[in-house]
Amino acid sequence: MNSNTHVTLPGRAPREEWTQRRHWTPGFSQMWNAARLNLPDALDPFERGVATVSMRQGIGMIFALGLLAGVLPLLANLWLGFSMGTAMPLAAVASSLTNFAAGYASNATINQVSDTARLMAGIEPKMPGFLAALLSSLGLWLNWPLSWLSNWIVYGAVVAALARLMGGHVALQTFFAATSFTAVPLLLTGLGPLPFLGPLAIVAGVIWAIALYYLAVRQVTQLDATRTLLCMFLPIVIVAALPTLLMLAVAVLAFVV
Repeated sequence: MNSNTHVTLPGRAPREEWTQRRHWTPGFSQMWNAARLNLPDALDPFERGVATVSMRQGIGMIFALGLLAGVLPLLANLWLGFSMGTAMPLAAVASSLTNFAAGYASNATINQVSDTARLMAGIEPKMPGFLAALLSSLGLWLNWPLSWLSNWIVYGAVVAALARLMGGHVALQTFFAATSFTAVPLLLTGLGPLPFLGPLAIVAGVIWAIALYYLAVRQVTQLDATRTLLCMFLPIVIVAALPTLLMLAVAVLAFVV
């Protein structure tokens, strides 16, 4: 029997087949179904009543799409870094502050900060300027999939824990496999360097990804809409409020002492 005539469940791939793409990323049709918010067909394309996407495939998909999304920013970073002959972070800071200072030409402080940034960017590095720009740009490019993966795992673990506390049925392999498809609409964030269109693409991609994540969490955990939204947004609210809570705690301690 041909191995393509039946469904291979996650984790059941023979060792010699691990080099094949289909064992590291879902199929393109599954990604397309996820982009259309059709998660049942994305997770179970053969309609066998079982999710055939593994967490390993989710990791591979996120890494590949993260690299793809970072291509346009990589080209923009290379152009800026090569034009200024310095490492990309310094070039970006100098360019941003220069544009900011252009709108406040009468402000001496802002102009001094901008001049200092340009001076730092113009300092001769210990390696050739083009090499510093190349290596720093490549580092920022690799940071795209790595940051996507770290955010997906850390945030997903917190959401899964909250879902279990609220009575959801959480299987971590299935949970992470389903939520990994949010990387598909996040491809739009790679259009950020484009003028005018870039910011709109970022907003659209983030909203699209949130909607897809909501559907994935609700389908996997079988929670109602209210508890699903709580699982998703409660960690964000806590993280956003944490600096304020720490400042209040310090102020209270200082007042008591």
